[in-house]
Amino acid sequence: MGASLVLLAVVVLVFFLVELPYSVRGKGVVSPMREWGLYTATDGTLINRLQDNASGSLREYRVLEFQRGDVVSFYFNDRLEKNNMVSRGDTIAWVISNDLRMRLVEKTGELAYQESLLQVYLTGEKPEAVQMALDEVELARQELNTQKRLTERITHLYGQDLVSRQEYELAVNDLEVKRYALEIALSNYEAIVAGEKEEEIGAVRARIEALEQQLKQLHSHNEEMNILAPITGNILRQRDMETRDQQEVIRVADLSSLLVFVPVDTHETIYINPGQEVFITLGNRRIKASVHSVDNSVQIINNRPKVFVSVVVDNHSDTGLIPNMVVDARIITQTVSLKEYLLRMSKVAYHN
Repeated sequence: MGASLVLLAVVVLVFFLVELPYSVRGKGVVSPMREWGLYTATDGTLINRLQDNASGSLREYRVLEFQRGDVVSFYFNDRLEKNNMVSRGDTIAWVISNDLRMRLVEKTGELAYQESLLQVYLTGEKPEAVQMALDEVELARQELNTQKRLTERITHLYGQDLVSRQEYELAVNDLEVKRYALEIALSNYEAIVAGEKEEEIGAVRARIEALEQQLKQLHSHNEEMNILAPITGNILRQRDMETRDQQEVIRVADLSSLLVFVPVDTHETIYINPGQEVFITLGNRRIKASVHSVDNSVQIINNRPKVFVSVVVDNHSDTGLIPNMVVDARIITQTVSLKEYLLRMSKVAYHN
């Protein structure tokens, strides 16, 4: 009888006092810490998207749209094809708008015209310069007529695909330059004949200031159209066999740290807290990690309610982990008594 009581007491002590390690297991998907991508939509717009996977938020979303009828050229940085790394600030692509370029040419020519006009007003040319100014007008008119004939011929050839777009655009730009040159020559002549006027000098200076500001804004807009990498990371190369509304141009992943998203049963989330140790199994390797965060919403996976646990892997350079890889994860929670351990295992068996 005494031996039975002693045995019962030992069983009770073991049941309540002995503690065992408890862990939550699941399969997880490897993901980069941050991810940036450039995509083209079916309507021709460019979409620039930066995703922070650690917080699950979209940090940046920019859409580059173009005016209807505008001819836009997109030049991808070919050097990136030979590298796996991209640094923050690297030029990914150059975007050139024909409309914007023509506006720059027009404003530059107009500015040159106004600056020349101001110089004429300020210097106060003598009457003997009138004939010279008139000769410059005639020369500018002849050059404009010659360029008109040349542009008409190139336009005709371009319509038959016999010359390149670049040659055609250069001819059109040269025509604009010659037209502005004639206007400048005429203005010089008129200013010499009329003489300088203080109110006109003030008006010209105001126009010059406005044109300089417009050119500054146009150049800034032109620079903003170029695509720069917002993060440092590796270029992800993944073939997409599906037809989508958006086509991927380039995708860059910040692999300074990796995340593993592990779905766990809802009833086990109460045992998991940020900072807890996690072991990732990849083949024969066991990789150390830690819990980063636990989602506060439920998702249905295989007809079962699950909550995603984000696990961060800091030192992964020689682990062999790469994005989209599926791995086994074991989240180490606090030790529990044998009683609690059996209760938790019974819940796992019930939910399975």
